[in-house]
Amino acid sequence: MRRIWLAAFCLLWACSCAHLPWRAPHEDPRTKGEEGIDPLGYPQDQVIVTQTTPAEQAGNARTWSEQNHLQPAQAQTPDSAVAQRVYRVQFFATKYPDEASQVAETVGNMVSEKTYMDYKTPYYWVRAGDCRTKEEAERLLQKIKGLGYKESWVVEVGPED
Repeated sequence: MRRIWLAAFCLLWACSCAHLPWRAPHEDPRTKGEEGIDPLGYPQDQVIVTQTTPAEQAGNARTWSEQNHLQPAQAQTPDSAVAQRVYRVQFFATKYPDEASQVAETVGNMVSEKTYMDYKTPYYWVRAGDCRTKEEAERLLQKIKGLGYKESWVVEVGPED
């Protein structure tokens, strides 16, 4: 008799489980809309940036204009003057070197100043000018702010920067 009850119970349990509705896996709202997106499909994501050591940066310190063979609108200053500490206006930062180059060229032409691109992880900083005094840098700052770069400021840099 026990066997019959056990067999009936197992049969009843198996049949009742077969009729339970199967739940579809619940969708995670955080990943909704990610189908069809290729994370490597953006051209900016193809840029590979290697970080250089400070010694390499000092040995390869060149302005953006020199790297791209552009002549600044004003006369060249002697190397001894550039070796001193100068003031520059930092007006733009980005993770993309192409964007930094484009902004540096555009603003450099508009304000008739040399522009510099410095890389400090993870940003490319775009700076302008070789001002010997802070007052001269403040005048350049006002010009650059007039171009729409409201979040600009003056930085002091030396020969190692």
